[in-house]
Amino acid sequence: MRIDGPVRFRFRDLEADIEVLIEGDASWVENTRQELGIAGEGAGYIAPIHGSFRNSKDPKISSANRSRGDSKVGPPQRPGPEPDPSRIPESIREIGDLDLQGEFEKLGVSLGPIPSAEVLKMELEELAPFEPLENPSTELPLEERVLQALLEIIVRNHGRPSTPESLLHDVLCERFGMDSESFGKWLRRLWKQGRLERVFGSDGKDAYAPFPFWLKRE
Repeated sequence: MRIDGPVRFRFRDLEADIEVLIEGDASWVENTRQELGIAGEGAGYIAPIHGSFRNSKDPKISSANRSRGDSKVGPPQRPGPEPDPSRIPESIREIGDLDLQGEFEKLGVSLGPIPSAEVLKMELEELAPFEPLENPSTELPLEERVLQALLEIIVRNHGRPSTPESLLHDVLCERFGMDSESFGKWLRRLWKQGRLERVFGSDGKDAYAPFPFWLKRE
């Protein structure tokens, strides 16, 4: 591989307090390096500015010829017929207007009712006690482990893809000692860290779904 076109060469020798910077066409830069006695692959490094890598077996093309050649070729030709936008069916829907329950029913999948906070509390107590997560990046290791267990119960036992933030708070507020505002901020931090998926509701209320890899984190 070699580089054609404009390039930048930089060489530094901190002990001798020497710094060399050469910019220009690749062939001219290489000749200048030879005159300075710093040619070869050992000294400094060279990088393209607007040029491109070419295989050493490819014929050499000057910058001027390359520009003229590219202008003659034009855009690349795509295989197949020209796209026909009129054949693409329109699917226009306002944000938040998707009826998930109805779409699941069309597929023959029925979602069970959302369990109550009391039911989820009892199922969560059956898994206690909990050990804190052993992840140094975790802000609240014990609380996050309990949230993992709760969302796993909701997904696996009740088949719910997401859970309203209000329901999560009703189940965990006494255990965590968090008010609704602090709890919501904590969930949003977990979302920004890639641990949870945030579902924006059309009614302005958020729900959360766990990522599978996060449920497996111990």
